[in-house]
Amino acid sequence: MNHNIPLRALQVFESCARLESCSLAANELCITQSAVSQQIKLLEDYFLEKLFHRNAGKITLTESGLELRQRLAPVFYDLNSVCASLVPDMSNEVRIHSYNSLAARWLVPKMAKLRREHPEFNINVGMFQDDVEMSDMLADIFIITRECQDGYSIIPLVEEKLEAYCSPKYLEQHPNISLDNFHEQTLLYSKHKDYGVDWEGWFRFNKVGVGPLQRKFIFNHNMLAVQAAILGQGLVLGLEQTLQIEVESGNLVKLELPHFYTGWTYSVAYKSSRKRDIRITKIVDWIIKEYARSGS
Repeated sequence: MNHNIPLRALQVFESCARLESCSLAANELCITQSAVSQQIKLLEDYFLEKLFHRNAGKITLTESGLELRQRLAPVFYDLNSVCASLVPDMSNEVRIHSYNSLAARWLVPKMAKLRREHPEFNINVGMFQDDVEMSDMLADIFIITRECQDGYSIIPLVEEKLEAYCSPKYLEQHPNISLDNFHEQTLLYSKHKDYGVDWEGWFRFNKVGVGPLQRKFIFNHNMLAVQAAILGQGLVLGLEQTLQIEVESGNLVKLELPHFYTGWTYSVAYKSSRKRDIRITKIVDWIIKEYARSGS
C-alpha cells in the first residue's frame, strides 16, 4: 500500500457514500462528475479494493466500502468540529473559563446579574484546576494567574491577596481571634499550584512563627478548605472576591488578621485577533467592572 494517503480522494468518497450519488457529491464539492470518478478510482487503486457497485447510474457500497465509510464517519465529524471551533462565529454564545473556586464562587453567583445586563448573550461557564493552554477550542475568555501567552491580550484584574475567614459558629466558640491566641486556633491548609501551602506562605509573609502544636487540617484544594471553614472546623485563607458570596450569605466572617499577598495577579485574557468582537469586549468590560466592585 502506498503510504501517501489520498486525502482528497477520501473526502470525495465520504461525500459519495453519504449522499449515495456521484452527481450530488460533485455538486457538493464543486467538481465535475469525471473528477469524482477519477478520485474514487484513485482510492480503489490505493486500497486494492472495489468500494462501490455501479448499476444504471446508481452506486451502492461494497463490503469494503461500507467498512471504510463507517471508519471515516467519526473522523470527518471530528475534523468538521475542529475547523468550526477554530473559526470565530457570530453566534450569541460566549464561553468563560476560570479556576474551579472562582467559577463556582464568583462566576456562578453572578450569572443572573450578567444575564440581566446582557440578555443578548448565552454564557457558557467552564472551570479548570491548573493553568491550561488557552485556545479558541476551549473558551473565548479566560480568568487566569498565568503569564501572557502568544496571541492573547491580558488585562490585570487584581493582585491575589488572601485573608482569613471563619464561620460565625467558630467565632462564637473562639471569640477575639488575634495573633496573641493564634496558636489556639485550628488552621485549614490548602495546597496551591503556584506558592505551595497557603498558611505556610502566610506565616512567612507576615513573619509570624508557627507553634509546634498548631492544630491544622490539610486539603489538596481550597474549595475543600472553604467548605470545612463553613462547617465551623477552623480558619481558612481566601480571596475576597471568591468568598464574598459566603460572607453575604452569613456562612463566613472575615477576621481582623494580617493578609497575605501571594505575588500572583488574576487577569482576564482573550485572543488578540478578537479584540473587535463585540461579544468579547462587552463581557470582558463587565468582568473588569464586577471584579473591581467585588473587592471594594
